[in-house]
Amino acid sequence: MDHGMGQGADRTDRTDGERYQGMDRRENAELYAAFEALLDAGPEPPLPSVTDAAVAGGRRIRRRRTAVALAGALVVAVCGVTTAVNVADSRPGAVQQPLAPPTPTQEPTEAPTPVATPEPAPG
Repeated sequence: MDHGMGQGADRTDRTDGERYQGMDRRENAELYAAFEALLDAGPEPPLPSVTDAAVAGGRRIRRRRTAVALAGALVVAVCGVTTAVNVADSRPGAVQQPLAPPTPTQEPTEAPTPVATPEPAPG
């Protein structure tokens, strides 16, 4: 009753479950030995302080909030100035005078010739 596992070919009274259970025990022992070797290799590195990480994160968040608030205030100020300038320019009483005085228009050199009206023919 060999299923290609290589063990138990001569023992037919063992069930497949017992064969696999024996493999699991052997693999568990190998894994246990490997983990023990890792743990015995040296001391564990110290864990970083959670408090230090929280303080550093809080500083980063405060800096970011300050930068965003300043940028928002700057945008509001620019929009306010732009609106005030545009409103002041659009009032009808605020007509700007040209910088140069207006040039006098040239008068026509020729006087218009009067058009003769035809007289009615006698009679």
